[in-house]
Amino acid sequence: MESLITRDDLGAGSARTLSRLDFSGRYLRDIEGKEVTYSDCTFSYSIIERGYFHKAIFINCKFIGARIRESIFRSATFENCDFSYVDFHRCVLPVPQILANLPGYPNVRWELLHNLRANAHSVGDTKWEADVVYHEARTEIEHWRGIANAGTGYYQKYSVRQRLAARFHHVRLLAERYIWGHGESLFRLALSTVFFLIIFSFFNSIGQVADLETVSIGALFHQYLKSLYFLSSLYIDLPSVSAAEVSASPITSVLAVTLRYVSIGLAIPVLYKYIARR
Repeated sequence: MESLITRDDLGAGSARTLSRLDFSGRYLRDIEGKEVTYSDCTFSYSIIERGYFHKAIFINCKFIGARIRESIFRSATFENCDFSYVDFHRCVLPVPQILANLPGYPNVRWELLHNLRANAHSVGDTKWEADVVYHEARTEIEHWRGIANAGTGYYQKYSVRQRLAARFHHVRLLAERYIWGHGESLFRLALSTVFFLIIFSFFNSIGQVADLETVSIGALFHQYLKSLYFLSSLYIDLPSVSAAEVSASPITSVLAVTLRYVSIGLAIPVLYKYIARR
């Protein structure tokens, strides 16, 4: 005959409140913490398994280095809690609450965000994945910027070569943010596509003008609109675009066609992520 699971409320009792208790380094298994308020409690370096913390409230609690396994935190709230170096595995978490209590140091924050994404995949929860990816990318940008600028404390240990590499990663991530929202935003991808078409059209119109010193602003603007229409048509691959027009502007034509295939290639994974989350 199978034995029943005995859950421990850690002394919360009918008051459903625990305050200023230290559970550091303890092995806490099958904890019953439903609707319990934990105030100024420490769970650092502890192992928590199969805990049930539905609608629990954690205020000024520390989870530094804690390993939390197969636990339920559905509808739980966290206020001013420290999740530095915590490791969640197969836990049901209120992700927005965790995001509101991220560690201050970028490298520690990035580790937590990476773990949150891995934990969400382990339980099939992709509802907040875009938010986690956004914070993860933002944190990584801050981390690389700190290395590149050789800030105080932690970032002073990096060499000149490492700082140059960090600058490259920083610029790359900024470009990814504004071009397609780190693979999460079709809207940003559309905006960046329009932006590049506008830039290409400007150079195309300049190339079509024989003498910039004598041409009027009105004529130049008219030529710009013609160039914008031409490159937009080429980007969409309209049949109205003639071979003679393409031959007259080979460089910008190649750029417009290249932009078409690059934007399509970037749009496919964004659409795939959107459909997969439904």
